[in-house]
Amino acid sequence: MFVASAATRLVLRLKLPVAWAAFYFLRLCERLLPPSVLSLLLWPPAAAWDLLHLRQRMPLTCWRRFPASWRHKRWRFLRRQGLGLYHSQFFCIWPDRLCGRRWLDRCRLEGAGNLIAAREGDPGVVLASLHFGPYELLPYWLRAYGIVTTSVRVKPPDSLKSLTDYQCSLSPPADAPVFLYAEDLIPLPRFSHVRKILGPGRRLLVMVDVAQGIQVDVPFEDRIFRMSTGAIRLATMANAELIPCLIAEISTWKFAIRFGAPVPRQYLGNVPDMRAIGAHLLKEFSQVVSRYPEQCKMRLARAMRPLAESGAKRSAVSHTVTVSESV
Repeated sequence: MFVASAATRLVLRLKLPVAWAAFYFLRLCERLLPPSVLSLLLWPPAAAWDLLHLRQRMPLTCWRRFPASWRHKRWRFLRRQGLGLYHSQFFCIWPDRLCGRRWLDRCRLEGAGNLIAAREGDPGVVLASLHFGPYELLPYWLRAYGIVTTSVRVKPPDSLKSLTDYQCSLSPPADAPVFLYAEDLIPLPRFSHVRKILGPGRRLLVMVDVAQGIQVDVPFEDRIFRMSTGAIRLATMANAELIPCLIAEISTWKFAIRFGAPVPRQYLGNVPDMRAIGAHLLKEFSQVVSRYPEQCKMRLARAMRPLAESGAKRSAVSHTVTVSESV
């Protein structure tokens, strides 16, 4: 037991130095190698990491949770879940380089007119998203395009905090944080705080498939989707637009970011119509997810459950919510 404990302490002690060394080595490789060669060299370690965590992801269980419109080409789903999830996350290592033409050509914006139209009078925008595709890259790509975005996420491990903070500081602009931590938004922030986050030209990115905070059950096809209401409540508090936004990897290291139609203003108000908002968001999300269901992450799958009995239907219609203390 003593030997095992000593080994664990040694691993934890070496974790940060090894991570820093790998970080700088990969940044050097990014500068020296063409993207195609770099992608090829990074594929084996990324695939090995994916396989190591395959059992934890429970891909077949996730597959069965999806509605019928998302379940096609199961072999492609299993292949992606087993070999292709981690490969794109290397882009987080060089966020300061994404605004260069070399990388910017690998990511296109779709439906950006929805975002531009929302800027009239700059009412602020909350981007609602899912744990889908390389969502970790979404704030970095948006900032590379000059769309200053801050994403809400959970705090990283303390052992890697210094590296994570430095990595985030590389993404311009330096005066706008890449991430806000959900733990710091407990309880829901005051109006003045929200307006500071959603200052002129800035966007807040919030996931709606997290199992935290106040949630609402939204019927979707033959399923119930458990939706967190944090993004809705933040948009309502700040009188901001609420726009669905997803990123997908359309081919190896090539991405598309799609902005859906904004939630109609009549759904947002002092008492927002949660069911109508949820239905609108899911309709927009499904246009992307149904094309690339293999890129769904486990958190998204867990938000789905079968609409099996009338009791579940009654719960959805009456908007039963689960209350906790986080956004």
